Amino acid sequence: MLFRSMADSAGMENSEILGLQAAVVAACKFCFKCHHSATSCDIALQRLTDRIEVELSFPGKEKPEGKEKPSIPGVDEIVCEFLEDSSRMRLIKRLAPVA
Repeated sequence: MLFRSMADSAGMENSEILGLQAAVVAACKFCFKCHHSATSCDIALQRLTDRIEVELSFPGKEKPEGKEKPSIPGVDEIVCEFLEDSSRMRLIKRLAPVA
């Protein structure tokens, strides 16, 4: 519900919202395939003036060997980070300028 409300308030079209929701599901599936030991993940949403960011965090820093970061429809940019005790994938959806 929070995600939908955030996207609606950002002025996103329904098709864009559904595309972004599908992208989050696809990203979760990709991350769980890469992080076999993970049983859960944290998801953080952030709305900025020009974009919405969805960040997935997994315990452990397993970097997917031989795998490139995924290309996922519905987002404009994907940023992957491998930290000391966790891995993160940030999905970025740019918002259309408000007229």
